[in-house]
Amino acid sequence: MDTIIEIPAEAAEPLNFMEQKMKEFDSALHEVQIQERQQAQRSTPPQTTKPLIQRVSFLLLDKKADFQKCFEPRLVAFGPLHHGNPKFQRAEQSKLKFAARFVRVSGTNRDDLFDKVKAQIDDLRKCYKPEDVEAYDNDKLAWVLFVDGCALLYAVRYGMEGKFDELTTKADLLVFAQLDLFLLENQLPYKLLKILIGSAKDPQIWEQPITDFIAQNLMTNTEYRERKHVDDDKDYAHLLERLRDELLTGEEMRIDSSVMGRMLLSSGVSRKHRKMFRSIKELKESGIHVKPSTTNNLKDISFYCNFLGTLMMPRLLVDDSTACKFLNLVALEMCQDFKNDYEVTSYLCFMDALIESADDVKELRDTGMLHNYLGKNEEVAELFKKMSRGLVPDHARYINVIDDIHKYCNSPWRGVATKANKAGRWIGKFAICISRSIFHV
Repeated sequence: MDTIIEIPAEAAEPLNFMEQKMKEFDSALHEVQIQERQQAQRSTPPQTTKPLIQRVSFLLLDKKADFQKCFEPRLVAFGPLHHGNPKFQRAEQSKLKFAARFVRVSGTNRDDLFDKVKAQIDDLRKCYKPEDVEAYDNDKLAWVLFVDGCALLYAVRYGMEGKFDELTTKADLLVFAQLDLFLLENQLPYKLLKILIGSAKDPQIWEQPITDFIAQNLMTNTEYRERKHVDDDKDYAHLLERLRDELLTGEEMRIDSSVMGRMLLSSGVSRKHRKMFRSIKELKESGIHVKPSTTNNLKDISFYCNFLGTLMMPRLLVDDSTACKFLNLVALEMCQDFKNDYEVTSYLCFMDALIESADDVKELRDTGMLHNYLGKNEEVAELFKKMSRGLVPDHARYINVIDDIHKYCNSPWRGVATKANKAGRWIGKFAICISRSIFHV
């Protein structure tokens, strides 16, 4: 029998540098060709479907190490991504009770309702990345979604009605649970909620609380008012995407500059000498003031000039939930399967440019543009610095606004306008003092 002599790996003739690199390149090319073929076989082109419910990008997690708690459930897990974590075992019992109450109050039948979820399980499974649900067979996944969906609808309705006795929980705990509903990794398919709502005897009493819940959680809705439910049949992926949609829709306010204002702007040069504004305080010193708009639309940012410049922006409420909601919206925009223009990300970066210190926060509060329920002004300034750090905005988002601000700041007539405004204010104050002394007011 012939003896097979094995040649040690180190004894084999090594590939030279170029041969090795060419081999690596060919391997990468082969993978690309396979991916392109798989992509071509898909019925739907990439980035046109609704975003999948998925884990937060490791790129964002790496940049936001200080905000890890903003991406993880605190009290309750919804859906399969965090299901089974012992940390949320107590909440599992509460969810089961909430789900049972939903079935009873909605006038449905447990078996019929579960069967409706089970009948759509193939489509519901497609709302997640395959690797995140591969451990769940159809029965288990359907049961998890059935219980979680029913529990969510019951909790939102009675939470919005303030009936905490019905929820057998305290209001402060419900606040933390409410934050868990806006985590990217904790979302439930919106299609699931529509299946459950559509099965109820009176769908409207379950639809309206969802509308109110989203409205209450808009960071720009500083004076919460109930909103009428509008059945627009929008195909949301989940509650987080609906929150984003509500923050980016609505009529935008636009005020045209006066004739004098247009003349002043036309005399300025955009980006002359690369002079950039950096803060609200600097804008104010240049004669530009901030005025809150009346919409909830984050895109509703505009600049107009009469005699002085005015920057209009939506009001903003800052509290303990602000970072959690904003950063999960950023995480949603970073999902590779979600085609978007990074509107929320761009807004955060724009706000960071305006807020450099506590003085800028104070100016925004004085104008009524910012409502601070977080704490000291320094905390708000630091929050925006940390939230926007490392993010890549759409630089064209506010290009017209920024160009007009540059034109105003670089106009040779801007100094005259500012001095005239200051003189007018001084004359006004002097007139008030004279009138008071004359009429003994």
